[in-house]
Amino acid sequence: MRSVTRRAGLAGMAGLGLSSLGLAGFAPRSPALQSGPRTARDVFAAIKTASGQYWDPNPTDDRIIYGDPATPITGIATGFFSSLALLKAARDAGLNYIVPHEASFYERYDDFAESALTDADPVVVAKKRFVTENRMVIQRMHGHAHSAPGDFISTGLLQHLGWDQYKLDTPRPTVRIPEASAIEVGRHIKATCGRRTLRMFGDPNQKVSVISLSSGMPGENRQIEQMETEGVNAVFLGEVREPEVLGYAQDLAATRPIVVYLVGHTSEDYGMRLAAEWMQSVFPDMPCRWIPTVDPYTNPA
Repeated sequence: MRSVTRRAGLAGMAGLGLSSLGLAGFAPRSPALQSGPRTARDVFAAIKTASGQYWDPNPTDDRIIYGDPATPITGIATGFFSSLALLKAARDAGLNYIVPHEASFYERYDDFAESALTDADPVVVAKKRFVTENRMVIQRMHGHAHSAPGDFISTGLLQHLGWDQYKLDTPRPTVRIPEASAIEVGRHIKATCGRRTLRMFGDPNQKVSVISLSSGMPGENRQIEQMETEGVNAVFLGEVREPEVLGYAQDLAATRPIVVYLVGHTSEDYGMRLAAEWMQSVFPDMPCRWIPTVDPYTNPA
């Protein structure tokens, strides 16, 4: 995940509104209606126009990553990462325009020139072949999913947890939930997010009520700031640099109680459901569907 400053620089969007998603500013200016086949190039152009945002003409991530822009599109699938499992599910559902939040080809910006893998890598070759043979197109949506006022990703996470009703009026996502023990809150997170595993730091019996949330990997400075926020007694984090973030948490715990929930980078996935719902409003005559990413980890205990 890029810095907040970088994402803010991508915004420049109109204050329109999509009340059904609870988001301000990220709504289609008009439905992208047209007769006849719609190509990937048409779909991408309509997405950019409808978002009301500025799209860099030379983007590092939010662009068509792979596939022929002239491909006729039958439907849209959104998700966290265009894994082969997601691609197969999309194919089976008749959806060939894939909109992942994160990179698809194992390099942060899907930059093949910067990748440690060669073009001959068998995994890269297999994925490219699958996309080509099934006439698919991959268009990433990272910065523009975050830079909508309200942020698809954080809003989707709060809604998925059932905590949007507890959101506080703070610059960063923070909730005040009914007080419960750390272990009870952890079980709620694990069950609601469908996690096979969940790591928790802190006293399981510690009472938790005010939780600061971030997903993905916004950086260790922001994650440490979450723990420093006045009144916060627990933090929900995605992916972390453990020596810095968990090291700080361990030392902080020597002065006051703190609970840390490590949920993983895929905690950003839930916002892509909102992306699919928004795209359905842009393309009312085309199926648009969120395909969830299954927690890939298991607990050997």
